[in-house]
Amino acid sequence: MIHWLPNRIMQGAAFVCAGASIALFWLVLSQPWLGMTLAVTPEGRMVGIVAIDPDGPARGVPVPSDLVALEPVGEPARRIDLTATDLLEEPDVLDTYEMARRFMQRQTALALLLRLDQVMLRVQSGDRATEVVVTPSRRPLGDLPSSFWVQFITGAGSLLLGAWVLALRPRDLPTRLFAVAGAMILVSAYSAAVYSSRELAIDGAVIRAMSALNHIGALGFGVAMISLFLLYPRRLVQPRVLLILPVMTVLWLTADILQLPQYQALGAQLPVLIYMVALVVAIAVQWFVNRNDPRGRAALRWLGLSVIVGAGAFVVLIIAPILVDASPAMKQGHAFGFFLLIYAGLALGVSRYRLFDLDEWSFRVMFYTAGVVLLLAIDAVLIYVVHLQHGVSFSISLLAVAFIYLPARDMLRRWLQAHNRIESHELFRAVVDVTFASSAQERSERWRDLLQRLFDPLVVKPLDDAVTETEIGQEGLEVRLPAVADTPALLLRYPWRGQRLFSSQHRDLAQELVRLMSYVEHSRDAYERGSVEERRRIARDLHDDVGARLLSGLYKTDVADTHRVLRDALADIRTIVSGLSSDQLPLAQIVATLRHETGERLAAAGIELSWPLSGADENTELLDYRIYRGLVSAHREVVSNIIRHAQARRVEIIVVCGGEVLTIRIADDGIGIDLARTPEGGSGLRGMIRRLNDLGGSFSLVPAPSGCVVEIRIPLAIGGPAAPAMPHVQGVPEGRPQAYSQPADAARQVFDRS
Repeated sequence: MIHWLPNRIMQGAAFVCAGASIALFWLVLSQPWLGMTLAVTPEGRMVGIVAIDPDGPARGVPVPSDLVALEPVGEPARRIDLTATDLLEEPDVLDTYEMARRFMQRQTALALLLRLDQVMLRVQSGDRATEVVVTPSRRPLGDLPSSFWVQFITGAGSLLLGAWVLALRPRDLPTRLFAVAGAMILVSAYSAAVYSSRELAIDGAVIRAMSALNHIGALGFGVAMISLFLLYPRRLVQPRVLLILPVMTVLWLTADILQLPQYQALGAQLPVLIYMVALVVAIAVQWFVNRNDPRGRAALRWLGLSVIVGAGAFVVLIIAPILVDASPAMKQGHAFGFFLLIYAGLALGVSRYRLFDLDEWSFRVMFYTAGVVLLLAIDAVLIYVVHLQHGVSFSISLLAVAFIYLPARDMLRRWLQAHNRIESHELFRAVVDVTFASSAQERSERWRDLLQRLFDPLVVKPLDDAVTETEIGQEGLEVRLPAVADTPALLLRYPWRGQRLFSSQHRDLAQELVRLMSYVEHSRDAYERGSVEERRRIARDLHDDVGARLLSGLYKTDVADTHRVLRDALADIRTIVSGLSSDQLPLAQIVATLRHETGERLAAAGIELSWPLSGADENTELLDYRIYRGLVSAHREVVSNIIRHAQARRVEIIVVCGGEVLTIRIADDGIGIDLARTPEGGSGLRGMIRRLNDLGGSFSLVPAPSGCVVEIRIPLAIGGPAAPAMPHVQGVPEGRPQAYSQPADAARQVFDRS
């Protein structure tokens, strides 16, 4: 229906609110104003002047003083003596309707005096009597008391909140009743604001009309709320049965407006109390009916708490004292603020906005409210029963609440909201146990078991659709989890055996568990990849180096050659074992080990070694296993080729560490190598070059008739800048050998040209 469009609803509510507000401010600001703050004197019989507006009509009146009487200037016969009753905020506190009629008659007479151009105030300040002539004026906006603004905000806020809920669900009868209740609060609050915020007196007819509207709004709110809880969350009666409530209310209001009973309590306060009791009964019945519905229970917990805290406080502080012939515990205007709290809570519940979080909020509000009630109760018992001084009793009450109630409250809350069956410190261990299960099936089973222990859902089933983030659905009945732990995306429904709802805290907990699980899974996969890579590396090294050397040793006939092969194999095994015991070694240690090993090998072959010290011998930079393994293997391969093929008498080695690249130059005075005949070298040379290239290194060879110069370049870190190849020497065609008179000269010349 077009009439129920959300924008039409909000526009209509705003129009009604604006019109009612204009009428309210016109009635309040048109009242006569003297510029005085009046209060009942301590003895409770006179009207006292406690403050004077410096710019008001009565700025010449002494303060503090008593306002004794008002009279027209020059007409003492029309004098009206003032009493404390003239300052009553709410005429409903008077016992009988007759007393209320006399009160309104006095209000009319005083209002007529205040409408005069001038009025004489008779003031008593101690023993001194003073007569002050003032000219009443229109009341300024800034003079309105705080109680007026509380009633104004409560009325406007309740109407607009009700309209907002109606705009969200315009076709639902409960939301329509909720909107009607908001309108009734506006009627009650605005009408009460007219006469309760008066300075001294207004026309009695206006008070009577506004008082009747106040009663209509109060009982109308009760009818709407009772009807709402008879239909929401679950329908208890047929909608047509609800017509009984407005019919009864109209009859009761008629008797009240016509003043048929003798006592006002029967016509005004008693029906409000009865409606409050009926409201509590309706909530209790709904709670019983919805005992197996977690959504209905969550809504009732919040709605019922709102009503009990809000309306219950108003009834206890304002209505109940009047029924027992006592004064209200606070000003009625301020007490209207409780209705705004009710309406804010009811708006959240009826609209089901974040209903899954209302359950958590209700517990917090309930516990804090219980703490305040307990504090006041203990204080009252100590004052009226034990007869302690107020300061002492309040201190004892505060200590009792702090040291007894608050710890007990936390324990009770954990017991009532025992959602988590796993302690926080156990969750991490549980996640690790899931991740490091021996098989994918076992990981999936452990993940489901962990979720079952955490949330105890009635339904756990896989989802066909992909889920990227943990999200709550069905207003807290279910939660959807992304795929993790070799398990597809899951749907958890009806947590805690269907007794509660998922909240945003549970969603965040599940999301963090999924993230932690993913992180541990990635770490496990990385560990497994590292383990596989390490096994492959060891197998490759054993096969390519040790295996190849031992295999070649089988075919050696010379014992010396066999011993040399075995020594080389043992050196390779030591390198592999050092890689297992330590992933990194300092460069200085590697260079020292190579110098010692190379010296022994060359000495056994009768070859002289010249390996001067350099900066590398003091370099403590740590090299990764792959780097130093490639470096050591290449160096050994070059030395082995010199021993086997070069027929050299002298070898000179220079190690240069420049920037992020390590360079080893090896020069011998042997027979050299002709690249034109053997451009690619043997299998050992090809394997060495392949390994260096994999690490970003390079190998360069320059043969000569009397020797050969070899350069090995390798980066000091994996992923570092690639080592450039040795530059070509000027004056020598590429691919042709170059002769050097001495190995050292050859090495130095190559070094200088690079």
